[in-house]
Amino acid sequence: MKKTKRIRKVIEIIRHYLALLVVSIFVLLPYYWMIVTAIKPTEEVMVSPATLLPSRIELSNFGKVWNFLPLGTYMKNSLIVSAVVTIVSVIFATLCGYSISRFIRRKAQKGALILMLCTQLIPGIVTMISLYFIMFNLKMNNTYQGLIIAYVVWAVPFCTLMIKGYFDAAIPREIEESARVDGCSQFRTFFDICLPISIPGIISTAIFAFILAWNEYMWASILLSGDKLKPVSVGIYDFIGQYGANTKMALTMTAGIFITLPAMIIFGFLQKYLISGLSAGAVKG
Repeated sequence: MKKTKRIRKVIEIIRHYLALLVVSIFVLLPYYWMIVTAIKPTEEVMVSPATLLPSRIELSNFGKVWNFLPLGTYMKNSLIVSAVVTIVSVIFATLCGYSISRFIRRKAQKGALILMLCTQLIPGIVTMISLYFIMFNLKMNNTYQGLIIAYVVWAVPFCTLMIKGYFDAAIPREIEESARVDGCSQFRTFFDICLPISIPGIISTAIFAFILAWNEYMWASILLSGDKLKPVSVGIYDFIGQYGANTKMALTMTAGIFITLPAMIIFGFLQKYLISGLSAGAVKG
């Protein structure tokens, strides 16, 4: 009997790791192909059938991309916009999420929460024209400010719902009640007790806000027209449209490596907070 259970357990473990292996290959294959294409010699990039490994490593593409494109300017623009969007979104989402988590009692307030959730189901293109004319009338098109506002409008509801789940699950109300009994005001309870405890949830929310702003293309392509303000998403797309993805495939893939590095570095340093924030917000009790 014990031997049968042991065999079943081993089979379950093997199935588990096989499933993880298949999913990992499926997810990592595009990144592997991007890296291999970036370091291939030019004559091997468009060879059919394609080779999985380059005959030699060609690193000159990295220098060519940096000199050929104003990649430094594009990345600076993306970093500025993404950082501001992340800070503003996290501040608003933290305050709103805590308020919704602790003070919603009536049906009207719950209706507001449902309405906020429904806004996430609306495609961005539906409000694109109206928001563009708002920015145009305010003379905020082709500016950092207009782009930041457009990103924050879409980031705050999602971040609010995310951090609200963390407050619900990870911070017991009894802790706040004890602080209130000891004489803490509501503001001091929030800033001195709830905020330090909710650091993992705030960081995981900030990562999602940063990635949303870093990867966004639609609003940037509409609101910005000058090259000096373009983020990397629009800059790379313009490069592909101007020179063609086939003729300069290696350079396109090399630019893709440059673009993914900031997000990967941030995720690498903060992944423990992301995992703990998501796991704490996923299980209540």
